[in-house]
Amino acid sequence: MKIAVIGGTHGNEPVGIEVMKHLKQNKPKGCLHDYECFLGNPRAYEEGKRFIDTDLNRTFGKNGERKGYEGDQSAALSKEIQGKFDFILDLHTTTSNMGLTLLLNNDHENTRNAAAYLKELMPEIKIIEGMRLGEECPYTNNMAQAGLTVEVGPVANNVLDSALILATNKMVTAILEWDFKSDIDLKEVEHFKSIGEYTFPKTGDWYVHPSLERADFVELHPSDPVFINMDEEVIGFEYEHSVYPYFVNEAAYLNDNLVMTMGIKRKGFN
Repeated sequence: MKIAVIGGTHGNEPVGIEVMKHLKQNKPKGCLHDYECFLGNPRAYEEGKRFIDTDLNRTFGKNGERKGYEGDQSAALSKEIQGKFDFILDLHTTTSNMGLTLLLNNDHENTRNAAAYLKELMPEIKIIEGMRLGEECPYTNNMAQAGLTVEVGPVANNVLDSALILATNKMVTAILEWDFKSDIDLKEVEHFKSIGEYTFPKTGDWYVHPSLERADFVELHPSDPVFINMDEEVIGFEYEHSVYPYFVNEAAYLNDNLVMTMGIKRKGFN
């Protein structure tokens, strides 16, 4: 198995880059696979920015929007990785209170098995299956048939959090030392399926309600408080059923007016 480890897809998320620095100098003792480390967005990392012209993590596959510096970097990474690696570990951080999270952007058996193995090893891990999978996905993992996006937080942009560095390294090392032919039972794996996004009101100055702030993966019911303003007026959750929120008040998504991603809880992969 050939595994590509990518850090710095977003230049202001240095935790993954620290893990890669370690991996370049210290091959895990029980490593079973060939791996190579790639700095996703060098210029954004140098400048401490999420991106220069456009989000690199939206530039891959048939739905990718490739322009400017990230368009060129996307093409360069694809040339180095696509068709040459079997599995990708893309390392990210989030400002949201998501703890240790794995995002699945395809339904390949190696993706699901690896996620299930890591959750078995580290039960605190949450697993999210995205809305757009496989060819529909514009994310970095689209460069290989299988892979995981690692999201850890909360941590501010450009901050090195030692606990998150160590946890990310533990996950990456575990995959590099894991036999992908191992038997994994997917029938009982708890995970969340993303079903949509929720946005701020179009008018007025509203903030995320204190009861929702930092409440990632806590069930949110219709009419539960979501927004509050300076007059302490409250807007409740307007949806037809309960959901599990995550990426709550993620700093990177505020420019898109996004409050959270909504998911439903599932048991077992179909």
